[in-house]
Amino acid sequence: MTLRQKQSTFLLNVTKLIQWAFAQGYELTAGELHRTQEQHDLNRKLGKTKALRSLHQDRLAIDLMLFENGQYITDTAQYQPMGKYWVSLHPANRWGGDWDKDGDCHDEKFSDGNHFEMVP
Repeated sequence: MTLRQKQSTFLLNVTKLIQWAFAQGYELTAGELHRTQEQHDLNRKLGKTKALRSLHQDRLAIDLMLFENGQYITDTAQYQPMGKYWVSLHPANRWGGDWDKDGDCHDEKFSDGNHFEMVP
């Protein structure tokens, strides 16, 4: 599968996730989908990431902001139903809320509940 094909599959999955979330009564806004190299370098400098490259740079990751009663939710546990649905959509989908337990390259103490990605 080419990068463009993967990006199309990813975006279709994001659409399904957003529709599912609204059907469940969640309110969402969009966060970051694309990240430039300059922004990624700044994030590394500020300690916001340890990754050498972000899937946001390939348009294979998105941050979605969850709201309840108009209040922005930052607690990863509140995103768990969305995370479970996300990973059910495609075998390459990963949810940032699982990073603290899946043994991948992410910091085991770091969790990013509003992050949804598709690995290459």
